[in-house]
Amino acid sequence: MPERNSRETPLADGPRQVGHILREERRHYQGPLPQPQDFAAYERVLPGAADRILSMAEHQATHRQGMERRALSGDIVKSMMGTVLAYITFGGSMYGAVYLLLHDKPIQSLAAFITALGAAFGPKIYVDFIQPKDPQPLALTP
Repeated sequence: MPERNSRETPLADGPRQVGHILREERRHYQGPLPQPQDFAAYERVLPGAADRILSMAEHQATHRQGMERRALSGDIVKSMMGTVLAYITFGGSMYGAVYLLLHDKPIQSLAAFITALGAAFGPKIYVDFIQPKDPQPLALTP
């Protein structure tokens, strides 16, 4: 009688048979276009399908690049508008502080001056000291 974990199994009418070895192969492909052999298969099943697939991929790439271009332009405009509005706020507050100081309103002038400084330096202080920091990734050394 064969051992319990043996791959050999006895046959009723003769010699022992060796167990089967199963080999499994998997292929994984990821990308916007099928592999070349798949293109040929698409073309065999539906003539012109390969050209349609390429056209679809080109349109998608053009669309994605346009969206990225608009997003980048929007980020630049948003950044510039933030800077411009900060300068306007700072200048207006400084003007108000000087105006109030010249018209014998020292307390109100101080409040306007503090507002101007807060508008100018507040965002920088927030980013450097208050805003939570992302954990730094560990650098790999060779």
